[in-house]
Amino acid sequence: MTFLETENDCVLTLVQALVGAVSPNFRRVSLHLADDRVRLRFVLERDSEEDRDEIEDIAFVFESQLSGPADVEVEVIVDAGPLPGLEPGERVVYGRRET
Repeated sequence: MTFLETENDCVLTLVQALVGAVSPNFRRVSLHLADDRVRLRFVLERDSEEDRDEIEDIAFVFESQLSGPADVEVEVIVDAGPLPGLEPGERVVYGRRET
């Protein structure tokens, strides 16, 4: 599988893991793939134990659905201010409309 095919597979897997788990508190969910490491970055507007539990569940479902082994890292950012910038190669999988 090419890098792009692997990345697209990861994006689709994350989309499937997000179904039914996203609350209005989720501002953005992104994915960054490098070698055999996948970083899932969640940006929340406010800290919420319920959303953090959902994020753990999302990461578990994501990792269990991957077609091969990977080191999955989860990063949670709580910030109601301007959204942080994206790193090169980071792909947004979910973004709420910001007003």
